[in-house]
Amino acid sequence: MADIPNVPLVVDLDGTLIRTDLMWESLSRLLRRNPFALFQILSWWIRGRARLKQRLAERVQIDPASLPYHEEFLAWLRTEKGSGRKIILATASDRKLAQPVAAYVGVFDEVLASDGKTNLRSENKLRALAEKFGERGFDYAGNSSADYAVWRGAREAVVVNASRRVRRKAAHCAKVGATFCDGYSSVAVAKRVGTELFWRSGYLLALAAGLLLAAAFPKIGVAGFAWAAPALMVFAARGKTGAEAFRVGYVSGLGFWLASLYWLLRMPVAGFPMLGWLALSAYVALFFGAWVWFISHFQFSISHWRRRVLWTLTGAAAWVALELLRGWLFSGFPWSLLGASQYQLVPLLQIASVTGVYGVSFLVVWFSLGLYSAAEMICLNPAKRHVWQAEMVLPLVTVLLLFVGGIFKIDFNSHPAASLSERPPFLRVTLVQPSVPQTLIWSPEADEKRFAELLARSQRAVTNGTDLLVWPESAVPMFDGVYDVISRFAQSNRVAVIFNGDDAEFSPAATNYFNAAFLIGTDGRCAGVYHKQNLVIFGEYVPLARWLPFLKYLTPIQGGWTPGTRPAVFAGNHFTAAPLICFEDVFPGTARAAAATEPDLLVNLSNDGWFGESAEQWQHLANAVFRAVENGRPLVRCSNNGVTGWIDARGRVREIFRTKTGSEYAEGVLTVEIPLRPTMEKSVSTFYQRHGDWFSRSCAVIVLAMWVINRYKKNSNQKG
Repeated sequence: MADIPNVPLVVDLDGTLIRTDLMWESLSRLLRRNPFALFQILSWWIRGRARLKQRLAERVQIDPASLPYHEEFLAWLRTEKGSGRKIILATASDRKLAQPVAAYVGVFDEVLASDGKTNLRSENKLRALAEKFGERGFDYAGNSSADYAVWRGAREAVVVNASRRVRRKAAHCAKVGATFCDGYSSVAVAKRVGTELFWRSGYLLALAAGLLLAAAFPKIGVAGFAWAAPALMVFAARGKTGAEAFRVGYVSGLGFWLASLYWLLRMPVAGFPMLGWLALSAYVALFFGAWVWFISHFQFSISHWRRRVLWTLTGAAAWVALELLRGWLFSGFPWSLLGASQYQLVPLLQIASVTGVYGVSFLVVWFSLGLYSAAEMICLNPAKRHVWQAEMVLPLVTVLLLFVGGIFKIDFNSHPAASLSERPPFLRVTLVQPSVPQTLIWSPEADEKRFAELLARSQRAVTNGTDLLVWPESAVPMFDGVYDVISRFAQSNRVAVIFNGDDAEFSPAATNYFNAAFLIGTDGRCAGVYHKQNLVIFGEYVPLARWLPFLKYLTPIQGGWTPGTRPAVFAGNHFTAAPLICFEDVFPGTARAAAATEPDLLVNLSNDGWFGESAEQWQHLANAVFRAVENGRPLVRCSNNGVTGWIDARGRVREIFRTKTGSEYAEGVLTVEIPLRPTMEKSVSTFYQRHGDWFSRSCAVIVLAMWVINRYKKNSNQKG
């Protein structure tokens, strides 16, 4: 008890009366409720801490009974109050948060707090107390370095919940009175905030699920993680409905996309990569949020096996429907569809010849939700050892049957029959990988030199009897006479050349520029032109530029290309090829349209040099594998810095260019021999090639129907 009872005792709130901080408590609860509030919080913070605390207090209510009080110190305060001493609560927390705490504790005669204009902390707090009680006219109970200034103006320092360093410093500021520092923890506030923001919200588990899913794709490429990640997302949202479930899924999606699209930051452009990385990740994460919201909204009664099976099937169909939507909306971004993570599991991929890549995505999600259902049944019935089997039997048996069926399909179709026609059984293709840094591609001064190097490397390579020479996207610089040089090269070496360049169409109304692929025949004449159809947003065109001209400042490109309107087939000597440019081999519909021309092979010309030596090249390859399976055609990939090689019609990556040191990114040449279909089998096509996205669209219709039925039942129950 103090020697002079009439000296008022001023008590700090955050870290002293309670073992936490109300600002961080309210901040974590607001972010838990709505992560998008982060942008508002930053704008409030810019205006000062007092403003931030006021805004938080307006939006968050904290039950005083839920706070961790320093019980020993609180008991001492009650003793002091019983002796007739005046006790004041003086805190940097906002008054709207401090007042309920003071009322709950019941020992305070007055409350001094921040008011939205003044942050009552340190010097500001001392100034207010000195004006009220005079210098050295009060004792002060505090806990941190922010209280040094107040202790210097106090008669006596009461040290609560503080480190040894703070206790030593307090002794230099004022006479030290009672101390209450047992059980001090420097991480107590961080632990509570972390528990609130990440654990209770489900965000930590959701983030882990997103990162786990990212690790299922190249370069880490542990495909098995994909079979568990959706279940982990659902578990993170367990017990949550509506907006909370959506936010859990969104956090998971944001973690996945930020991790898997990190290579966007490797682009040699200042500022734009960071903006694009954040904006694109924030957009595509919405689809994860929508899926978790849907699957949580449709939680069926766990007491009925049939309903649980229906739930797992509906959840898988919803994932597929959202992937279909993502691949179409706003020109589409079908990158890293879930099924693509399984690109090395060749027997299972064969289902894609019927359903497209979406069939594999469906299987993975169905299996994962079966795991979730099995885990829940085990937790509810721990005494029943085999209760999980009923949950897993259908997806497990289906996956096994499709896997075994895929093995037989591969074995029976490994070697095409020899042709009885004049067509040669193999096409010899030489792929040149120049590995030109993107900065040099933009340098006109280096154009002629790098083109001379490309010609020299190609000249050495075509002496092996090459039928077709392929150069990647952006390999040919633009200068006068370049097409004449290529024509003479093809004619003198009796080799067909496929390369990428610019093309233009002139009309009285406008001039249209195209990102194009060309075929120069062995006679030196242009035998085919293809205009790229899927342009890269903010890379090859600026959306809505006519109506929103300011958007041009969000991209380094100065102009824009016009999209092509149709696929093309290049007819050479003894072969036909359908070209795809850049990331067009990621779009199932684009590749399907190209394959409808019944070519011997698909040829992709790409420049992945934008992204350095990263996982992007391997993720691109994983997507491309499915275009070969879906259309039953081999796919040749020629890229600036990898991955250059070819994939057979069953989705097996047959050959990849590597240097002697094992690098897939360096410059070099790869010559491959691709089996050609016999003439009589040329028109044979896959079910997917004939019918397209019937499976994914069916999933979308089913999901929509389930939604309507569910809404009808809810409305009926409410009326009843």
